[in-house]
Amino acid sequence: MVLAYQSSGEFLRWNPHFHCLVLEGGFDDRGKFVHIPLGDIQRMSEYFRRLIIKFFLKQELISARVATSLINWRHSGFSVDASVRIPAFSDQAREALSQYIARPPLSLKKISIEENREATTVCFTSQSEFFNGKTETFPVMRFFLELIQHIPPKGCQYIRRYGLYASRTKGKWPDKPHLVRLAPPGWKKERLQVSQDVLPYDVEQADSVSYKESRSTWARLIAQVYEVDPLVCPRCSAPMRILAVITEPEEVRKILRHLVKIGRSPPGFDPASLNWQSVPLLAPGSTLPTIAAGPPLGAPFSAFRWSDRER
Repeated sequence: MVLAYQSSGEFLRWNPHFHCLVLEGGFDDRGKFVHIPLGDIQRMSEYFRRLIIKFFLKQELISARVATSLINWRHSGFSVDASVRIPAFSDQAREALSQYIARPPLSLKKISIEENREATTVCFTSQSEFFNGKTETFPVMRFFLELIQHIPPKGCQYIRRYGLYASRTKGKWPDKPHLVRLAPPGWKKERLQVSQDVLPYDVEQADSVSYKESRSTWARLIAQVYEVDPLVCPRCSAPMRILAVITEPEEVRKILRHLVKIGRSPPGFDPASLNWQSVPLLAPGSTLPTIAAGPPLGAPFSAFRWSDRER
């Protein structure tokens, strides 16, 4: 079983829930798969509800009176939906559902920013069939408040694996032919290559990765997780390709100076930052120059320009 926790619903609403990928059955001692249906979903939901209430009571998050009241609720708010089925050999359906349960609370495709003289607002448009393209508008500060409530605590693990998918068990798959036979093709390719002779590392061969190979790794993963393709132009939607990776600071500054000169500097980039090396050091006993203060604390958010916030 693979268990994924989600804290958000549509429009960034607080809606804690779990997604589970459950194998309906298991393998016996002879390696034969035995199908075991999930059974009574309503009883499963009730059992889960009582476990949660018992946990809250044990952690002293609720009192015994509140726990009794929750148990007696006619409509508990707990539910289990097992209507989605994945065919045994449908890699596409399994990958699509895995992406869905691990998705972030916000997609950039769903939001747009509107600026006017009075205030800046964020428009969130749902792409769900249930909401039928409904749009909600948020003031900027409220949008950030709704968003940051879904930031997990440091070190918190939102996806857990149990049974055959646990790390300890998955490491033993190569020793079980019945699992290797049913394992995903990607796993087979990776594990079988490990068992072969390890080739010496060739720097030239590692650097000669083709464009298609490089795009199919990091760019594809970014597109899956963040729903944004980094190799598609945000202005004209034309495909882009990587020309070079430049890491020398002086070369980077030369390119930035040229872009500033022709009026094509990167968004939010401050051209004054290119001259930081020419600033003289302060002489002993001298004082720092006075710097103009920004908007006062408590000023409305619209007092900031977008270029100010990007810095």
